[in-house]
Amino acid sequence: PRTDEETLVVEVACTLVASELVRDRDTVQMGVGTVSSALGLYLGEKHDLGVQTELVTGGIANLVRQGVVTGKYKTLHREKVVGSALVALDEEEMRLIDGNPVFELYDFGYTDDVRLLLQQDNLATVNNALLVDLTGQIASESIGHKVWTGVGGQTAFMIAAQYSRGGRSIIVLPSSHTINGERVTRIVPLLPEGTLVTVPRTLVDYVVTEHGIASLRGKTVRERIGELIGVAHPDFRGELKSEAKRLYGISV
Repeated sequence: PRTDEETLVVEVACTLVASELVRDRDTVQMGVGTVSSALGLYLGEKHDLGVQTELVTGGIANLVRQGVVTGKYKTLHREKVVGSALVALDEEEMRLIDGNPVFELYDFGYTDDVRLLLQQDNLATVNNALLVDLTGQIASESIGHKVWTGVGGQTAFMIAAQYSRGGRSIIVLPSSHTINGERVTRIVPLLPEGTLVTVPRTLVDYVVTEHGIASLRGKTVRERIGELIGVAHPDFRGELKSEAKRLYGISV
């Protein structure tokens, strides 16, 4: 179970994404992760959303029932929720989906095909990360030599959102986490040796933590560093500024 702090982090980050970055009539993709997979619970005030995703996460079935997700403005599979698998749904959500023709499941090779996804206008992709470095590189698979998960469709959806007409690629994560009672930053000067880069910095529009939204598209390295330090946990901002000066010769 989440601690009170973890619950608050998820609530604040999801509220920021829902209120500032997801628009009415968007088609959304939500990845699996502490924050990203919870986003569906915070989209109830939106109108005529579509869903074109890999994994159908919690909250989507209820959004269909409430008339929030209609798919009326989707470019692909109009008025359908498209995914490849159902993940972490409760019994009520499974009942809502079972036999419901609005939901269509396809092979991963289809749902994650960049050539298909590029046809979808206003694609807003929201994915989780383990670490983000000061230039905006995203590590979602490993920290150092320890592998936590596979890449899944994250890279494909981030590419598609970057080039979709009206699209946005969004990464969400807590600014820090606690290991053996010690707080550790998740926005880091450099990715640890051996860490796999899941998404290059050039494909990331926004990084969101509980401390705000870092806007990265079209920004210089100096601007990116400033944006990312601004959403880091306050305990680590001084250290990150010092490392930015040491590593990149940049003062922010």
